[in-house]
Amino acid sequence: MTSTAKPTADTAAAEAAFADPEDYYAILQIANAETATEDQIRQAYIRESLRWHPDRNPDPRATERFQMVAQAYYVLSDKERRAAYDRARKASGKYATDEKVDPASVFGSVFDELLIPEVPNPVWFWQPIGGVAGTMLGFIILNIPGAVFGYYMGSKMGKVRDMKGVSVYEAFSKLTKEKKNEILSHLATKMFKNAI
Repeated sequence: MTSTAKPTADTAAAEAAFADPEDYYAILQIANAETATEDQIRQAYIRESLRWHPDRNPDPRATERFQMVAQAYYVLSDKERRAAYDRARKASGKYATDEKVDPASVFGSVFDELLIPEVPNPVWFWQPIGGVAGTMLGFIILNIPGAVFGYYMGSKMGKVRDMKGVSVYEAFSKLTKEKKNEILSHLATKMFKNAI
């Protein structure tokens, strides 16, 4: 499948980033490898994973690139793996690992930060109630597909309340602006994917 669209600077940068599958900083399009913070690496992963997610990108290379983005984030997001990677890059320019990651689990773990417990013994009271309420509301809006999506979202929100010990709104309002945007973007992606 060939595209008739003219290459843009963004497209050219993406092509260059994947030229060397072992240059994890380039894959995540991080310019300053030595000084990149954990948050910059995380934000770069979010940007590139959303760009190359196979459900969002029709490019035939999207699955392969999504895997490469997940692999890069897996190595760079851990201090010990990143240090080993940086040492290997400086010594030989190459970094080898047999460890393959599941891109879907890496993607999910980045967006599950709201589920970190803040109460000593979370109860599982609100998760089923949220699931039932979400199912009913979803069914009213979109019938069966809406019920499925509503159950999923209601359960997630109920689980947040169980884990945080406060309402979802209160937990959400305590987040940084960047984290709020990230969560809303993820929810919008899921909502549009399930609605189609």
